[in-house]
Amino acid sequence: MKKTILCSLTLAAALLLAACGGTPASEPASTPASQPASASEPASEPASQAADYTAYTLQFDVPEGLAQLEELPDGVSAMFQAEDGSNLNLVIYDNDGSLASDLTQDAMVSTLEEGYSQQLGMEITLEDVAFVTGTLGDVCPYYRLDYTVVVGDVSMTQTLLGINADRAYTFTYTDMTGGWTQAFEDSIASIVPVAA
Repeated sequence: MKKTILCSLTLAAALLLAACGGTPASEPASTPASQPASASEPASEPASQAADYTAYTLQFDVPEGLAQLEELPDGVSAMFQAEDGSNLNLVIYDNDGSLASDLTQDAMVSTLEEGYSQQLGMEITLEDVAFVTGTLGDVCPYYRLDYTVVVGDVSMTQTLLGINADRAYTFTYTDMTGGWTQAFEDSIASIVPVAA
């Protein structure tokens, strides 16, 4: 039961953080269909250093063993789930000009802890927090937040990536068993900006 609650909370966390960056995309995003996946139709041209990030979309690989869900929760653009409940979900919002790299660890951690605490009805503290910002492919600003949530005897590790491109993308990787670390890192490493 606790695993089910934590799985549900991962979606709420992703939507909450994505909402900080804009409004839902006015047109539905293309849903990645198979490995490798793309957030929209990719072009073959890689990003260049002098490029405007709004001229790029994102392409990425979905880890083997995750199946695409046909029915998506409100606000989620694409979701892939494993039998153990581990998942990758993608939320895409219109790009409002605010940069993913402008977010701070303190702001994100307090927002997530408050959200988890309210939904679970108990004080939740994120553990093993790591936060970085940077530029993906020398063009797209991003943040990455890694943390662990422990509720009773259930532990969940999550990686959130917010990336600005033609739209604002929030990738949420949730590992419910500890068995997806390498597959998720490989998927994160595969995210590349391509000319839209």
